[in-house]
Amino acid sequence: MCTLSFIPVSDTDFIFTTNRDEDPNRVALKPQRYNHQGHNLYYPKDSKANGSWIISNSVDTTLCLLNGAFEKHQRQSSYRQSRGVMLLEFFEYSNFKDFIDYYQFEGIEAFTLVVVESKSEILIWELVWDEQELHVKELPGSEPHIWSSTTLYTKPMKYEREQWFWDWLRNEEQINPASILNFHKTGGEGNLEYGLYMNRRNLVRTVSITQVCGSRNKHDMTYYNLLENEITSGNQAY
Repeated sequence: MCTLSFIPVSDTDFIFTTNRDEDPNRVALKPQRYNHQGHNLYYPKDSKANGSWIISNSVDTTLCLLNGAFEKHQRQSSYRQSRGVMLLEFFEYSNFKDFIDYYQFEGIEAFTLVVVESKSEILIWELVWDEQELHVKELPGSEPHIWSSTTLYTKPMKYEREQWFWDWLRNEEQINPASILNFHKTGGEGNLEYGLYMNRRNLVRTVSITQVCGSRNKHDMTYYNLLENEITSGNQAY
């Protein structure tokens, strides 16, 4: 939920990888299958809010959430509900347009939501909610992208992380799930403050990495629990 990359590997296939930087005491349950309002979804569950930062229907749609919008915001004393629950509610709408037109974003803390669909072609939307207005942008599915959470990373930090990403892409001979996972573990290696694998005095640290390998008919999720050194993976289609 704090570092996210999207890398296309063909016209129909892509790799979507996210590092979760969080208080290590905030427990997350490993990915499981859940039925939400008749929709079969697969995701790691945040045990505090019962939502998630990454959710897939395992077929053609995956969503990933990052905290914060364009600028670091002042948190309100309370919000209508957790941002992570919104990802579940996304699937209650018949399509992306209905979600952005009719969902009640008011009362939700600032966020950046990235939606990847691969029904006939790869489509990427970036939704940024600044607690006043929803900003929607369609991004090219044929190009790599990287995001960093605004709540944890300043603009100079984000810029340097982007440079690590582009340098790695230029120099990496083989782009595949393993090499991308390795970048998410070693980008900015040794920089505990804002390297991709970060640890700020064990108050906030990279606790897990989730990777989705997608195609037109299948999104497979692999979850790496870095605290327990456990891996949960497989084809989760129903």
